[in-house]
Amino acid sequence: MEYNDIKQAMGRQYYRWRRVIPKRWLYHPDHFVVHALLDDRPEVREHMTSVRLRHIVSTAVAHVPFYRNAVRIPADDLVHAPPAELLERFPFIDKETVMEQPNAFLNEQADRRFLLHATSHGSTGTGIGVWRSKRESDIEKAFYSHAWGRLGFDFDKSRYLRIGYDAAQPLDAAPTWRQGNRLMLSPDHVQPQHLDAILRAVRRFAPRFIHAYPSAALALAELLANGRHAVDWPLRGVLLASEPASPGQLMRIGRVFGTQVSISYGLTERTNLAFALHTDGRTSPYRFEPLYGWTETLARDGRNEIVGTSLWNEVMPLIRYRTADCAAIDAAGQCMAIEGRLQEYVLDRHGNRLPGLMIALDACTWDFIKSCQLYQSEPGKVVLRIVPRRPLSQAERSALLAGPRRYWGMAMDFDCIEVSEIPAAPGGKRRFVVNELPLAPL
Repeated sequence: MEYNDIKQAMGRQYYRWRRVIPKRWLYHPDHFVVHALLDDRPEVREHMTSVRLRHIVSTAVAHVPFYRNAVRIPADDLVHAPPAELLERFPFIDKETVMEQPNAFLNEQADRRFLLHATSHGSTGTGIGVWRSKRESDIEKAFYSHAWGRLGFDFDKSRYLRIGYDAAQPLDAAPTWRQGNRLMLSPDHVQPQHLDAILRAVRRFAPRFIHAYPSAALALAELLANGRHAVDWPLRGVLLASEPASPGQLMRIGRVFGTQVSISYGLTERTNLAFALHTDGRTSPYRFEPLYGWTETLARDGRNEIVGTSLWNEVMPLIRYRTADCAAIDAAGQCMAIEGRLQEYVLDRHGNRLPGLMIALDACTWDFIKSCQLYQSEPGKVVLRIVPRRPLSQAERSALLAGPRRYWGMAMDFDCIEVSEIPAAPGGKRRFVVNELPLAPL
């Protein structure tokens, strides 16, 4: 029996029975330690954050080849110097640095036979792979369980609709399939021709939550709204992860599903984690969780790139990792928006960067379009690729371009074209911005 077959068979049994298996049998003890810490007093959490930072940098210089060669820290300093001061002695790294020498970032004490390997497909074609242990995977899950547990969600017991890469099916297969307490919906099947089958499966399953990519949740919302189908099952929340979402998308998802929407910001690299909540038409600031990762910002060309240090990944610790995302994070660890990945910027006619997610459409335009993508192949010009609900009139085309022209018309020319669909990038996600220009790193 092949390894992947064994893994899939074990996965089926895990999801089938996890609702009735005691959690202490499912998760590493540190999962529960971290979950309890998140409910502890602020001073306790702050102390543990410093303890974890000191431990990670000490582990890195002792057992991780890249850091042992790049950083020289006296043993006495590792014990007595303030952890934040120790961190400043480390160089900044990025995805390319890691992928050029991935083995150099792996803890020499780790045994790969017992590790989990996670990859990001990289919507611009540059992927990354990271190693972690079952313990570290369970610890990360504690942060999500704590945040989403406030909405009543439980990974092991809640009935939820999952729309993500792990739910993908061949196009000639059924759009949905059952996996324990999850109803899996293939992102590629969220299309009008599958709507009846999707509705039958969802209504029969009656999920309390939806866990999805923002683009996938929006696609399902548009299908329901376009067909005037009400959400007639007891939905308690929509949980979004793995890609950014614009304010207009959050508004649309919340309005169609009639419930609160939680969106998380995280990475395959597990260096930073933040959550925001959209409810009653308003979106809270993103709040970065300091106990998960140490968050810094690096100023470049007037913008602040998010830099993270994983506090729990001892197998492959990434220290001062440049995420290629930007945000204005305040002293309380909050920001109003993740401004956009560096690859999601567009250039105006003067060569200035503009965050693509900030080029918002007026709310009324979502009444006659299903989805939109910004495409740029020359500075100062952006084409909006539009999937319309019906052929657009000239008035609707003008209304569609009104918002972008109102805010950015002095710096950009805008046009729009109608397309039949927005293709998914590798990994199942849909990119809001496709930029063919060579953008140098900040």
